[in-house]
Amino acid sequence: MNALSIIVGILFALACGATGGVLFLHRARRVHQEEAHYNLHTPHLPRVATAVGALTGVVIGFLALYFASYSRGFDLVAWIGRASYLLVAGSAGVQLLTLGRIYVLLRREEDGWGRKPQKGTLGVKRLERWRQLRQQYRHDVDLRAHDDDVLAELSGVLGTPLLNARRDQSRIPFYGYLGTVCGILLMARELGGITEATETFLVLQSMAVGLVLAFQTTLVALVAFLPLRKVADLLAQRLDRLEERWLRLRDEDTTRD
Repeated sequence: MNALSIIVGILFALACGATGGVLFLHRARRVHQEEAHYNLHTPHLPRVATAVGALTGVVIGFLALYFASYSRGFDLVAWIGRASYLLVAGSAGVQLLTLGRIYVLLRREEDGWGRKPQKGTLGVKRLERWRQLRQQYRHDVDLRAHDDDVLAELSGVLGTPLLNARRDQSRIPFYGYLGTVCGILLMARELGGITEATETFLVLQSMAVGLVLAFQTTLVALVAFLPLRKVADLLAQRLDRLEERWLRLRDEDTTRD
């Protein structure tokens, strides 16, 4: 490896980082547009998204360079298996950004909820919608039915992205299984190529590469998946408690009446 190849590798990794930053920034701007409908604002979201995207892109770039540096020729099955690492890294970056944003907004909602919720929170919308419904509907059945629709809408502002994140998380282990299948195929191919007993020892090293790929990709995918799923579950529990607090407002007001 000479100086030129090192410079080219660094430039390639930086290009991957720039691409990741741009893609994540575009995602953050789209999220900001959605938040504007409810007067929400995640602080520093574009900057954080750009940083997370750039870091994710750099990691993917260096992984690709690392695999290319020790590969002997082009092997489609091997590269498909190695691509599982890249898929896991990209998915983990997206998950960190999504779950981090939901955590920030949930924390603000929990801290700001009360009779006078903080400005720029869903709690303000919840209180405004409830007062409007109280003026429009006098019958308790109609009031509760329309308020349930409001609760579902406001909860969905955070619940829908969280549900989508959990759905996307379920793909991460399958990325690891992809590498496992490719690793097993590599081992099977080496075994199938043995023509003499003396060649057995010659293919052991090649089989070891497939074996490492088979188990390591699954391990990496599970290590990424399990903490992310745990965080998503904790956020879902906190969102449920927030919905209960919003619902308690209706119960308290109707009880006083």
